[in-house]
Amino acid sequence: MAYSAGSEMTRGTGQLLPKFRFRLPRHFLWTGFVLGLALLVSYIYFFPPTWAVILDGEVVGYVSQVEEVRKAVALLAESEASRIGAQVAPENPPSFARRRPPRGTTLVTPETIAGLLSERIEFLATGYVICVDGQDVVALPSEEDARLVLSSLREQYVQPIPGRSQVTVEEVLIKENIEIAEKTVSTRMFRSREDALRILVRGTDKIVTHIVQRGECLWTIAQANHMTVDDLRKANPQVKGDIIHEGDSLNLVVPDPYITVQSREKVVFTVSIPYATEVAYDDSLWPWQERVLVEGKNGQKLVTQEVIRENGQEVSRRTVDERILSYPLTRKVVRGSKQVPPMGSGQMVWPVKGRVTSYFGWRWGSFHSGIDIAAPAGTPVLAADNGMVSYRGWNGGYGRLVLIDHGNGTVTAYAHLSGYEVSVGDRVEKGQVIGYVGSSGNSTGPHLHFEVRENGVAKNPLDYYK
Repeated sequence: MAYSAGSEMTRGTGQLLPKFRFRLPRHFLWTGFVLGLALLVSYIYFFPPTWAVILDGEVVGYVSQVEEVRKAVALLAESEASRIGAQVAPENPPSFARRRPPRGTTLVTPETIAGLLSERIEFLATGYVICVDGQDVVALPSEEDARLVLSSLREQYVQPIPGRSQVTVEEVLIKENIEIAEKTVSTRMFRSREDALRILVRGTDKIVTHIVQRGECLWTIAQANHMTVDDLRKANPQVKGDIIHEGDSLNLVVPDPYITVQSREKVVFTVSIPYATEVAYDDSLWPWQERVLVEGKNGQKLVTQEVIRENGQEVSRRTVDERILSYPLTRKVVRGSKQVPPMGSGQMVWPVKGRVTSYFGWRWGSFHSGIDIAAPAGTPVLAADNGMVSYRGWNGGYGRLVLIDHGNGTVTAYAHLSGYEVSVGDRVEKGQVIGYVGSSGNSTGPHLHFEVRENGVAKNPLDYYK
């Protein structure tokens, strides 16, 4: 060490005192500088600088370079701006704090931090929001897009209407209060025009479908998806009645529209006015005989109705005008009233050789008004008793049918025939061949459906063979 001496006058005394100065040797200063620099380099080498990435007050990871995170945020913003078609800014941008990570913590990669940010960072953008009764529903990048959505909404329900004959749409309105407001909102609210329209119509853009499998019905599908059958019908207005088919696609999301489009239509159409029938009786004709004197003719009237629809579904209809275009012409007929004389013996023979496969009474939820006798196709069918043929021809589910009137209100019926051997008005004897076993009409195979009726009331045929 070195000391230097000098002299200086003591203040206020006028005396001179010696002055001393302390100086470090020059090599000591260089040694301290080199040592501090070495420590700094060692710290940087062994403990590189790290940054905590903080999002919404929570550390989501540690990185060595802040620029990596800023670049990830910029890429996310660019992607979101491209998706919605508007400039975006992060609502909750990440912040950074320089700190050492806890022991055992590894630095996250740029890919990992980008994934974390994409899940948690929110972006804002200025768009045009469609508000329904004060509630923000969807946002679009331009006012033109928003107005096109509302225009498409009207067209979706109104456009099909002119295709129906003599229909005039007199008014179309939206029942709710609709506003288009320029707002800065979360980019999660932004939708394409198609998605925005679907949300306004359905109340959601979620679509869940179910493909109908063999053996399924509306009830089983509703139960399996925790719905009611009524809800399932609301979700699928295209389903009429209870009929669905294997492979059909059913929607499982019940619509709850934000918007109600109401249309008022004037519908003009013609309807028939049914003619009446005037009957006169002639006792020279059998009951199954009839002579037409004047053919009837329906009249017509022009009807004007007002129909109110909401979202395409009719909610009310009222008739506002009716005008007669033509009056109906009464049909006049003469019908036979001649009494059929008693011809039956009261003792019936078995109408066909075969085995009874279905009996009289309730079966499969419906009433069976006769008995079914199985026999090979072409087997002769016999008249059960004496009588007169009152009907021969095709009769709906009965197929080819013969009716024999035995007098005293007793009639026998022979259905599902393959052919006839008698005509209307023929007198037949008990056991006479009147036709042949077949499977015409609603039939599962060759058999005879045999009925006995007393004054129009079906009786058990087996009671006549005791």
